[in-house]
Order: sequence, then structure tokens, then C-alpha cells
Amino acid sequence: MADTRHFDVVVIGGGSGLTAAYHAERDGKSVALVDAQPEALGGTCVNFGCLPTKGLIQSARIVNALRAGPVHGVHVTPSDIWVDFPRIAARVREERARRASGARSYVEGSLFPFYGRARFVDEKTLEMDDGRRLSGDRVFIAAGARAAVPPVAGIEDVPYHTNESILELSARPDRLIILGGGYIGCEFAHFFEAMGTQVVLVDRAACLLREDDEVRDLVTTELGKKLRLITQATAQRAYADGRGLALDLDTKDGPTTVRGDALLLAAGRRSNAETLDASRTGVELDEAGWVRVDDQLRTTHPDIFAFGDVIGTEMYKHTSSYEGELAYRNAFGAAHKVSYRSNPHAVFTDPEIGAVGLTERACREQGIPYRAGKVDYASIAKGQIVGSPPGFAKLLVEDGTERILGCHIAGPQAAELVHEVVVAMNAEAAGVDLVRRSIHTHPTLSELVHAVFVRA
Repeated sequence: MADTRHFDVVVIGGGSGLTAAYHAERDGKSVALVDAQPEALGGTCVNFGCLPTKGLIQSARIVNALRAGPVHGVHVTPSDIWVDFPRIAARVREERARRASGARSYVEGSLFPFYGRARFVDEKTLEMDDGRRLSGDRVFIAAGARAAVPPVAGIEDVPYHTNESILELSARPDRLIILGGGYIGCEFAHFFEAMGTQVVLVDRAACLLREDDEVRDLVTTELGKKLRLITQATAQRAYADGRGLALDLDTKDGPTTVRGDALLLAAGRRSNAETLDASRTGVELDEAGWVRVDDQLRTTHPDIFAFGDVIGTEMYKHTSSYEGELAYRNAFGAAHKVSYRSNPHAVFTDPEIGAVGLTERACREQGIPYRAGKVDYASIAKGQIVGSPPGFAKLLVEDGTERILGCHIAGPQAAELVHEVVVAMNAEAAGVDLVRRSIHTHPTLSELVHAVFVRA
């Protein structure tokens, strides 16, 4: 049996795990970093998620801005717009490689890397697939998640893409089927439609995304104007024939078949924790395979913490960075409780979404008395200047306490605008009055936020 190397800290996962590793290394601790994909250090965000996809979205924004030119007296005919898809894809991959290389340089210069697959063999000991063993006083599980493959007959027998493999395309598909209307499906639908692909987006729900109901309605309506949208539909069978890929659907209007040249699965995520044999440590997984943690991100083992996508909660990079530092501090004596109350998120569709806090539906379900203010982009000067796009900001305030419960923005720069509300939420009840009394530059889209605070 191989000797076991011991460390102060062992981190499993070279994406979000790097946050805990960084703080441990800064504190002078010996840190082992375990990762199965050394060529993709930096994790999903750097390699398959946030950063490369937003590079694609930037190209889509430019195309859509050119399409909207006539509204502002600038005329560009469709034949004048040439989309160099291979260059767009290559640029994204070049940036991805640069960032991953930077992450690898940090890991190999500051930590003790263990590349390969690992599994627990006892309480705090891991064995690599090549037989090497390592253990730690504290262990952090940040192994991430991967695309879920839905139980569709024949799906394993057809070529399909996930959010990872679709980034390797160098040629634009003429027809694309996307199964799943969450943020991954909607963002790729937005991008490929702008590139000229005929997109069919299929989702089980009546509206896309898990957002405020009015936001969902708006995004569903606007995307439905640009691509073929089939909601309240369940995929029954996937197959390939002489006419390409086909997906048989059971829809509210009866059975139908959609066809494409490529298929993207965006029907949810699955935890990577199941590959670790975590039960050998006393770490429990829930029925869906996510690691169970308490409000301090401690697992059911006192010296093992978990955070990021592997726990299945608020799966955003900025969230996992927050969780990673909190978990590290708690592992070494602190007692910080994790809170997602003012944790924002964004969806980079058209219209763009920026949101934080509770939705109206959640307020009703939790029995929280609230009032809502809503202001359209078209009602403020800069909104009119940019073309009065469909979209709005909605603010939810708790009656009696004046506590900000949530804010939901759909429209230009929504992902940026929501951050003023995040800061105000952390000011508790004073936040509402602070924003109302703050002078906002005219004319800017920030006046939308000011206006909705005045309205609420």
C-alpha cells in the first residue's frame, strides 16, 4: 500500500475549491488540491460556464444591436452582417485556455496538486486512481456538478451536446434543438438564434426559467418571437435518421416531432459527489446526490465541509466564492452562517435578467406581507433613448418593517443595475430610504432603480 501524504487542508475540486485553497495557502497551511481535469483548472465558470458563454453572448449582443439599427436611423441589411462563427468560437476557446493556464500556474506554484480521480477510503483519506493516498486535517468537497442526461428513450444512442461539448463546435449548426428552458438553455438559445441558427427550445413548464412570474412571462414571450418555443412538452424518444436528429415530444396539443442538426441537453445538473465514495467518511448525500450541509456548510462529518455546485444550492460562481471563504473560516474556528438573502444572479438572455431575493410567489407562499412597485424601461428617459425596450424593474418591500425582500429586473443592463439593490438590502430597513434619497445621474438606466424605489 502506498504511503499516505498528510496535509493541513485537502480540497477536492479545482474550480470553486480554489477559494478555500487560496485562503488556506494565505494562512500558511499546507494545501493539497485534487482535480480530475488538470487541463480545465478553474472549473465550470472558467471553462464551460460563466466566462466562455458570456463571450458568446457578447457576439450575440453586437448582432442584435445591428438588427436594431433602423430604430435609431442606422440601416444595416441582413446581407451586410457576416457572422464568422469559427472566429467567435476560436476567440472564446483562446480566452478559456489563457484563464485555465493561469489557474494551473497558481495551483502548481502555491499548492500540492493531485491530478486524477479520487475516492475516500476512510474518514479523511483519499486514494487517487493511480494508488497515491493523501489525507487532511480539514477536507473541503467542491467537486462541482455536470449536465444531467434526462431519461429519454434512445438518448444514449444519438450524438448530443452538453454545456461543455457545445463550446467545441467550430461550425454553426443550421438547426439546433435545445432540451431544457433553464438559464443554460435560454442563454444558448439566445446566442445561436442571433448567429442565424434555427432554434427549437423545448421545456416541460409553461414558462421558461425559475424567476419572478412576470419576468418569466416576458422572457418567454420575447424569446418566442425569435425562435420556435415548445412549452409544456416532454421528450419521449430521440433518434437519428436520414434527415438528422429527431425528438418525439408529448405536448399539450398532442404528439409532435422536432428535427435538427444538433441537440443540446440543458435539462438540469447532477452532483459529482457520487464519484467520491463519500459514505466511507460519514458524509451524507441527499436522495438526488447533493452533499448535505448545515448552515455553516459543514457536512455530517465535523471536519469535512462542502460548497459550490456539489451541494446543489444557488449554483453560481459568485455564490461558491462566498461559500468557499465562509466554509474555510468555519473549519478553523469561526461560526458564520451562510445566507443567500441578498445573493444576486443574472441570466444573459434578451431581455437580460438581474434578480435578488424573494419573488412575489415566494412571499405569498411564506405568508410575508409585502407591497410591490414596478416601473417600465419605457417610462424613464434613458429607456426611451435606447428604444423603449420591453422590460421593467420590480421591487418587493415588506409591509411594516420596510425591509427589501427582492428585486427583479428584465431589460438592458439588468445584471448590472441589480447590484444597487443588493447593497441596499444589506442596509436592512434603511436601504429603501437610502436609495430614494440618493441622486442618480440623468439620463441613465440607473434611474430605473431609483424610480422603482420611489414607486414601492
